[in-house]
Amino acid sequence: MFRKTTLWLVVLLAAISFSMACGGQEDEANKLVNEANASIDKAKATDAKIGSLSKEILGEAWMNAEDNAKYVADNKAKFDELAGLDEQNEKAMTEAAGKFDQASKLKVDDKFKEYLGVKSQQMKKLAEKYKSEASFVKSLLAEQDSDKAGKLSEDYAKKSAEMNKEIAELTAKADKIMKDNPTVFK
Repeated sequence: MFRKTTLWLVVLLAAISFSMACGGQEDEANKLVNEANASIDKAKATDAKIGSLSKEILGEAWMNAEDNAKYVADNKAKFDELAGLDEQNEKAMTEAAGKFDQASKLKVDDKFKEYLGVKSQQMKKLAEKYKSEASFVKSLLAEQDSDKAGKLSEDYAKKSAEMNKEIAELTAKADKIMKDNPTVFK
């Protein structure tokens, strides 16, 4: 009887210890997710400015400019600002990806771990997108030839569309994991 009681006590203590250990890991993972979300929120605040600035300098006015070199020179400060904002968001998304990645390596529920991995991939792809846009803007600044600038724009538009598709797929995958596992994501 004593052995049976002792065995149950050991099993109970082990279960409590395991749940406390996992709980600690979940708390740590949630802390990292909150830090990632703070980086994402910082980028969201900048994203509106990126969108309006892109539309302003890369939209109709640029397409209708007769002299690409003059247009770029006249708007250099805005192009520089756009590249800087893209680099800022690239950094924020890279930080968020790192936090999600760290959290995915902790002892947490498998579905939560899968979700964290997908979110890390999504943030890495967003960082790549911002980096690509900053690179495009800098290349456009350096290009004097209108035809070459047009080619740069076409290439960037194609690459951007591909990245947006990948980001949308990763977003949908993360959302599906959350939707299919409501007990994990309270």
